[in-house]
Amino acid sequence: MASYTAQQAEAALKPQFEVYGKAVDDEKWDVVEGFYHPNGVLVHKDKESVYGNKAITAYLAKFAEGTGKSVATISNAKYEGAGDYLIITADFSAVTEKAGTVNGKFLQIWKKEGDRHLVYHDEFEVTA
Repeated sequence: MASYTAQQAEAALKPQFEVYGKAVDDEKWDVVEGFYHPNGVLVHKDKESVYGNKAITAYLAKFAEGTGKSVATISNAKYEGAGDYLIITADFSAVTEKAGTVNGKFLQIWKKEGDRHLVYHDEFEVTA
């Protein structure tokens, strides 16, 4: 199984991740859904999880309804990869309309499907 250097993993994943992140910020849920694997799982650490790209998108849309419009900034991003998987771990800070600033951490595992990668496991926690 081939493994990636951090630079290779970042070069492969960062462009896709940036388009995904902008779609989330812009609340373009049809676009967001296209980034999730049909068998993907979203885990809100220590709270709940949802299965499948449609349920994940519905969960994210509902979460966004509660926070209002938000713009997230990513920091301390670390990219890795092996075989068909690319991984990003990072901290986020989202300035939101209704909930103030929401800080947390996330881990995403993207699985190769055809000529692109889709989010297979998405785990986040709100830290402050």
